[in-house]
Amino acid sequence: MNAEIHCQCDSGCLPGQCVVAAARSGMRLDFREATTAFEREAVQKSYSGPRFSSRYFSWGDGPPVILGHGLSDRSDSFIPLAYLLKNRFQCVGWDLPGTHAPAREPLPWIRHKHLSDHLLALCDRLRLAKPVIAGASFGSTVALRTLAMAPGRFSGGVLQGGFAFRPLNHVQRHLVRLARFARGRIMGQMPKYREFLHRANGAEFAMHDSRRWEHLVACAGATPVRTVCHQALLLDKADLRALLKRITVPMLVVCGSNDKVVDHRCAQDLMSGLPNARKVTLSDCGHVPCYTDVEALAALMTGFIDGVAGT
Repeated sequence: MNAEIHCQCDSGCLPGQCVVAAARSGMRLDFREATTAFEREAVQKSYSGPRFSSRYFSWGDGPPVILGHGLSDRSDSFIPLAYLLKNRFQCVGWDLPGTHAPAREPLPWIRHKHLSDHLLALCDRLRLAKPVIAGASFGSTVALRTLAMAPGRFSGGVLQGGFAFRPLNHVQRHLVRLARFARGRIMGQMPKYREFLHRANGAEFAMHDSRRWEHLVACAGATPVRTVCHQALLLDKADLRALLKRITVPMLVVCGSNDKVVDHRCAQDLMSGLPNARKVTLSDCGHVPCYTDVEALAALMTGFIDGVAGT
C-alpha cells in the first residue's frame, strides 16, 4: 500500500511508523480529566522577576521542558499537553506579563528582550538544568531570543506555529494602537470575539469534543485587551532572523498544514536560518495543536526531548 496513506505528517513515514498517525488513532485526551489532575497535582506559583511578576506552574518529573504561550493566550493552554508529558518530563508553563486581569504590570516599559531576561531568571530560580524550551506562536519569538542569548543553557528548542519575523500590516497596526486604550476589558468582551477565533481556528475543532473549543475560548478570552495590544506591538517590531545562526542546539519546528495565522514562509525563514532544525507539518491541523491535536504534538515532543535530553 502507498505509505502516504498512512503518514500524517510531511516526513514520508513508512506504514505503521508515523508517530502522528499513531497518536491520532489512540485514545483521545479528556480535557476535563487533565484539568482536574492539574488542580490536584501541579505546583502553581508567582515569581517576582526582573521588571515584572509572572505566574507559572511546574508539573511532573524528569528532564525539564519550558512551555511559552502565544499572543492572547496563557500557560493554562498547555495543561492538556503537560498532562500527556508529565510522567516523563518536568513541565514548566509560564505566563507573559499582564496575562491575568487587571494587568498591573508596567507594560509600556517592557520590551521583547525583557521577556527573555525574565525567563532566564525563572530558570535560575527553579534551578532547571539544560531544559528544552518550547514556544507557541508569539512564544516562539521569546524562545528564539532566549536561545540566542544563552545557547549553552538549553538542550534544544521546539517552535510551534513559530516565526522569527512577522510584522503587522497597516490595518492591524492601526487597530492595535487604538485598542490598547481599552482599559479594564478582556478579549472575551470584545465585539464578535468568538467569531474572530472561529474564523482563524474553528474548522479544525469540528471533529473534536466541544471542550477543546471551550478551553481555547476560556484561555484566550480572559487576556486583558491592553496586554494583547502590547504583545502585538512587540511582535511588530521583533526581527530575530539575524539571531538564528547563533542557535546551534537541535530544534523542532512544528507547523500545521491549515494554519491561517502564520504563513508557511515563516517556517521557511526558520529552516533557512537555524543550523540544526527539523520541520514537521501536521496534516489537517491549524494554528493551535495544543488544543486540537495535543496527542500528536505530545508524541512529537516526547520523541524530540528524549533525543536531545538523552533519556
